[in-house]
Amino acid sequence: MSRWGQVALLALGLSMSAQAREVARDDHGGVLELSGFYKTLLTGVLLQPESVAAARQQASLLSAAGVSTPAVPDGGFLSAHLFRVAGRFRFEDKIELDAAWQASLSLASDAAFSGGSSLSGTIGGTGAGTQRRVVDLGGSLALGSTWRLDHQVDRLALKVTLPFGDLTIGRQVLSWGTGRFWNPTDVLSPFPPTVVDREVRRGFDAVRLAVALGDVTQLDLLYLPQLRGVDMGGVARFQTNVKGFDGSVSFGKYVRDLVIGADLVGDLGPVGVHAEGAYTLELLDLEGGPVRIGEHFFRGVIGAEVKPHEKLVLMAEYAFNGSGAERPNGYAQVLSSARVLRGEVFGAGRHQAALAASFLASDLLTAQLSVLGNLTDPSALLIPSFEYSFTQSVLVRAGAYVPLGRPPDPRVYDGLTATDVLTQSEAYRTASATRGLRSDYGSSSFGAFLQLGVYVP
Repeated sequence: MSRWGQVALLALGLSMSAQAREVARDDHGGVLELSGFYKTLLTGVLLQPESVAAARQQASLLSAAGVSTPAVPDGGFLSAHLFRVAGRFRFEDKIELDAAWQASLSLASDAAFSGGSSLSGTIGGTGAGTQRRVVDLGGSLALGSTWRLDHQVDRLALKVTLPFGDLTIGRQVLSWGTGRFWNPTDVLSPFPPTVVDREVRRGFDAVRLAVALGDVTQLDLLYLPQLRGVDMGGVARFQTNVKGFDGSVSFGKYVRDLVIGADLVGDLGPVGVHAEGAYTLELLDLEGGPVRIGEHFFRGVIGAEVKPHEKLVLMAEYAFNGSGAERPNGYAQVLSSARVLRGEVFGAGRHQAALAASFLASDLLTAQLSVLGNLTDPSALLIPSFEYSFTQSVLVRAGAYVPLGRPPDPRVYDGLTATDVLTQSEAYRTASATRGLRSDYGSSSFGAFLQLGVYVP
């Protein structure tokens, strides 16, 4: 990893991770390592008054039309508990079995929050959805209106060292791309830009062959199985180093998209720079050809990092989201798209930016501030946070989410009646499609969180 790659890890505030501990070794070259952690997260949420008013007005219209909808609260809390255990068995550096299992308990003050942010959602955890998994290997152990107990096998992969490379089969993790907040080339298990805890990346099912072509050059070939043949995919990625800059090019099919990507990272004197881009082409009529190209767009990122003081890191990043909307009245449609629901694309607008600062106050205390912005609205989300390490195995993190921007306009439903709902009038369809959104982050909720992590060993 380059010097600025290491700086980026500090700037984004990666939490301490459980260090695997060797628990068994035999005379034939077998080694067993185990690790684990327990995390608890308490989050308080206060919804934008205008968002609540708009949601309640729509609910009233639906109720008048005979459609039952849950009540929308003004705010509430979420409490999540995550227990994770991981193990790795190696035999003479020729065979490696990697596995991880986790259980999560989520509680909410209201049913409206039961599917919201938790350790397995926006703030840390392993992301949402099972779109990259052939078999779920988990599910709900118990379920209530405001709570749920889930479990899953998050990693289960066998790696075999061959004469020409490493072959890995099963549920595994990869970290691709150079972007700090947005990663256009990583559509397998990227983190949302709002994530504070980036310790655990969601595992996905794949067959991977990594071939070393030199000391700094590697070719990755991936097969991405799916239950439906037309959704199967694969990736070819070539990475190398040229004159001190790490770079890669990739070509892959993900579900129904072709994605061509490239990235670059290195140093320009005292400034670390990075860039990343991907062009996506939607494939239509895969079931019975001829195959046509549907939606197509470019997403790109460019950024820089500086370290003006040994304890201070500053970072800036600009992202162009070609799949985003140019105006707020198109945000709702973008946010309900398949790519957003699959966790591949984040943000509703075209032009996005992020600023981040990380200050190491002491060996135990780190203060961070991230600002995510939509440059078109304009709107922003401020995320201040603090991390304190009591010991090598206990970490406390606290912070907040502060949205800035124009809130939704609840008047979007004024003048509509139950008849509009029943007949799906143009006025009702327009109101439902836009939801009165006037900015990207202006509709976000205010939030505060407190997280405790205990690591073993």
